[in-house]
Amino acid sequence: MLCGLISPTSALAPSSLDKLIEQHLPRAQMIGQGRMTYWGFKLYDAKLYASQEPQGGLALHLQYLRTFEASALYQQTMEELKKMGIPEPKLQEWSHQLSKAFKTVKEGDTITAITQPQSVTRLFHNGQPMSEISGEELSQAFLGIWLHPRTSAPQLRSSLLGQVCPTIQLKAYCHE
Repeated sequence: MLCGLISPTSALAPSSLDKLIEQHLPRAQMIGQGRMTYWGFKLYDAKLYASQEPQGGLALHLQYLRTFEASALYQQTMEELKKMGIPEPKLQEWSHQLSKAFKTVKEGDTITAITQPQSVTRLFHNGQPMSEISGEELSQAFLGIWLHPRTSAPQLRSSLLGQVCPTIQLKAYCHE
């Protein structure tokens, strides 16, 4: 993820996305959306969903507006985790798992990350299972790329989280 200006977005294939979210995240509600740009280049549109269940999870849906190689997605993920202050030994521990987590995306492709507390984060490419990220700490750090107070995209974070932090299962991402 790269720093940039954010603007609101609209339609992102609602029917297939709604089915995917409903299947994996009970009683989910979209809580925010935004667009990631870098130096005027549109990178992707993002939507954040949260389950309204007491032990609910989160879903982050990205619709890409340009092509990115799998290796570039991996490298940027590692860079963002490093910028958030994840220690080098932890990055090394997670490196293998993350290096296999991504596929190349083309313009119009989607990646949806769905996580539930104390579980794995499932990644879907165009609605189809792509990979899993196991471990609650890694799952939390991965979503933190977009949601953590130290994200490199604070405007996108703000657009995604809105004003719901105190009332939905986002406590790990709500404090400055």
